[in-house]
Amino acid sequence: MTPQPFETFWSFSRWAEELGRTPGQRTIEVARRPASPEAADALELEEGEPVVQLLRLRLLDGVPAMIERTTFVWPVGHLLFDYDCDSGSIYAYLSGQGVDLSVARHVIDAVAADSTDASLLTTPQGTPLLRERRRTRSLTGEALEYSDDRYRPDVVSFTIENSQQSPPALLRSPN
Repeated sequence: MTPQPFETFWSFSRWAEELGRTPGQRTIEVARRPASPEAADALELEEGEPVVQLLRLRLLDGVPAMIERTTFVWPVGHLLFDYDCDSGSIYAYLSGQGVDLSVARHVIDAVAADSTDASLLTTPQGTPLLRERRRTRSLTGEALEYSDDRYRPDVVSFTIENSQQSPPALLRSPN
């Protein structure tokens, strides 16, 4: 297995392409909404401040692999209204617009598929999914994005490799 550079952990498209696989996406919704309590906490905003929420199905070689539930702060998220989110990597687009998505904290756990997950991922409701929650910041520490990504574990897995001589490497792998 080839180690995955950390920066590709942010971008599903880049990761898939580096493996010689075909990434795909189907945007379900991009909407301006008031920040929920969870999003406000993650993004260090006041509850109810405007944010942009994205719901997108990600495909790996045409197979449903992951659901992105992403919330961006308004100054970043509003840029998505001028972008075809089905055309490729949102991170590449935002970076090209000058958005500094430099630092992220990832938490990986498991969650049962809800009705939306089950429908989009073509899996029974209640199926265990791998969940990666990510908070992305600029180099100056400004909170920009909060995401709750849910993966089908029969399509994608994560590997953590470490040694006493070097920092751990986290790898996302197709199954």
